[in-house]
Amino acid sequence: MSEAPDEARRAERGSKLLVVALVGIFLFGMFGFAIAAFDSQNEPIPTEPPAPSLPALPALAPGTSERGPDPTAQAGARRFLLAVAEIEPSPAASAPPAPATSPPPDSAPIDAAEAGVPTTMPVVPVTGFWSKREGLKRRAVIDALVEGRGDGFKRVVVEKRITEPLAAALGIELHPDVRALGPERLSRAVRKGALGVVAATSVRPSLRALAVSGESLTGVDRVKRIDDWPLSVELELAPEAGWDHSRTWVLVAAGDSFTDRGVYDTVVRKGKGVDYPFSGGTAEVTGFGCCDPVFNDNIVPRYKLTGNKGVVRRLFRRADLAVANHEQPVTESATFHSSGTRFSGKPALTRIFTRAGIDFLSLANNHIGDYGADGIRDSRRILRDYGIAFGGAGKDLKQARVVDLLDARGTQVAIIPCLDIVKVYWAGEAKAGATPCVDQYIRKDIRKARRAGADVVIVFPHWGVEYTRQPLASMRKHARRWVEAGADLVIGAHSHVAGAMEEIYGAPVLYSLGNLVFDQHWSTDTMESALLEATFVGDRLIELRLRPYIIHDTSQPNFLDPAKGEGRRLLLEMKQASSDWLDW
Repeated sequence: MSEAPDEARRAERGSKLLVVALVGIFLFGMFGFAIAAFDSQNEPIPTEPPAPSLPALPALAPGTSERGPDPTAQAGARRFLLAVAEIEPSPAASAPPAPATSPPPDSAPIDAAEAGVPTTMPVVPVTGFWSKREGLKRRAVIDALVEGRGDGFKRVVVEKRITEPLAAALGIELHPDVRALGPERLSRAVRKGALGVVAATSVRPSLRALAVSGESLTGVDRVKRIDDWPLSVELELAPEAGWDHSRTWVLVAAGDSFTDRGVYDTVVRKGKGVDYPFSGGTAEVTGFGCCDPVFNDNIVPRYKLTGNKGVVRRLFRRADLAVANHEQPVTESATFHSSGTRFSGKPALTRIFTRAGIDFLSLANNHIGDYGADGIRDSRRILRDYGIAFGGAGKDLKQARVVDLLDARGTQVAIIPCLDIVKVYWAGEAKAGATPCVDQYIRKDIRKARRAGADVVIVFPHWGVEYTRQPLASMRKHARRWVEAGADLVIGAHSHVAGAMEEIYGAPVLYSLGNLVFDQHWSTDTMESALLEATFVGDRLIELRLRPYIIHDTSQPNFLDPAKGEGRRLLLEMKQASSDWLDW
């Protein structure tokens, strides 16, 4: 009788042990699944193969030097590739960020409300974006503050938060007519012609930061140390609200370039060499004449070179990141085209760009397919061999959408080129070509670039109507969608003339920068263009500056004075082309 209950108890204990074992197995499996899921989310981002070493090249001409360390250059961009098109965003990350908005009127843009620490803040005189003035003497700034006007300015305004510290630092009393204003009201007053005086952190792209006694706070020629800046005040700020000069970097961007047709003729057949296109200095237009030998109804400028040889190269080499559009494939099978619109470039002529300090070339244009899939493949290989970053074209859509991240003084910059025209050259799932300017792709790639670590995202579209400054409505719509997705700057190419500009949610859009190294010498508009010099502090765009130039000898940009003559005319025409929508 007693054996039956014992047997029942043993069976009961066995059942309990089985349940415990099953629960343990289940929990162990769930733990392993969680570890595997975590590992899968932290797989390394796929990358393209590392760039091979620079191939052997012909001996350099006496007195020349290949791209490399430059005693006058700032730290250049260093390239690494991220296959951004392969990164899948999480559902939370797929929603577009809220559009950037301007700071509320009469408020400091970044200052913390809580008590801060004493911080040295550079003070900058500013004018409107389209002003041709380059700088003021320190004494002239002080006199303007004391007298309420001066040096061509009938009105002076000062950012409210620096008014008392500025007067104390300079040992002066501000004139009663000098108004203390918040950032928004001050910007409006400056756009109407007032001289503004602001903290460096309040400079923005719609304002022009002036040099003081020959020293600049922005651009490639900026002071190396903040102690060298002639005007500053002490403010109580949170550490993150101060001016971090060590994080300042400069982008130089330019438009359409190639090494065929007239450029090849000048560099190779006339024997002027690969350094010639970027050896330009300054020029002055002396008049206009008729006519170009091919298009004999076009008026072309008469001009003279005024010296300063090499200043164009210097600007590119001193930039922390220099970019341009590469309007051709580059391949060993390239041939010289004396005319027509089929282009190609010899590999050795890539040294035109490397020795000028160009860091990135866009391949997304309406000539990248001129030599078919082989030309696209060769272009990628050869540019990689020469150490130039590139993007916007590939053997298929997946490869074309691989996005470069470039380092600019610790700031990671993503450049996303695309082609909006000539759809026959668009890449497909199994077709070589350029990245299409399709919002579905570009918006997704902007967000993926952010997830991959991009601090700044630049979209570089090839779009619009040739020889036309005004953008199409479709271009403005694209730009707005890209900015809404997170683009910080849009820089266009293709029209071969310098085009209109606008600001969308605080992000500048330059619809075209015109020609850079190009042979369209048959009209004023195609011979005169402007490059962009943009100053950032970390991920924040501080200032834009346009540098007008004229293309000499079918290949060589030479700077024009923006304060007079053709330099002024070009900027005024760009302003007029922008006038219907420019919010600056």
